[in-house]
Amino acid sequence: MTDQAWKSFEIDSERLAWESAGYNVQWTDGREYGRFARVLRRDNHGLTMIARFVAPPGKAWKIVGRAPELGEEVYIMKGAYYDTSGRIVAREGTFMFNAPGALHGGISIDLTLYIHWCSGKPDEIVWPRLID
Repeated sequence: MTDQAWKSFEIDSERLAWESAGYNVQWTDGREYGRFARVLRRDNHGLTMIARFVAPPGKAWKIVGRAPELGEEVYIMKGAYYDTSGRIVAREGTFMFNAPGALHGGISIDLTLYIHWCSGKPDEIVWPRLID
């Protein structure tokens, strides 16, 4: 194993603040749109979070990322991923594993994910884009 001391813990995620992503935008309605995350655990072993992607009215987020060195595990709690033709490619209750270095992404309007990055490092965001 490692020299790291492990401790069990419990978190009420509703008490955690939502952290904004650097690519979020202020919209004409005065609201902020983009990715908001509640970090549940961050240590040398991994990063576990709940992420929510919210797009402005009439828009959608198209985000492409590259999975970290040990890949990432993702579970869709709410919403869906769409392809460029509007077809659902992953819906609520779907579990996905993105292999190390895999380019991945989708289109979303309102999507909530439970994400566990095994390597403790988040995806490299290749590009976030708002689309019609």
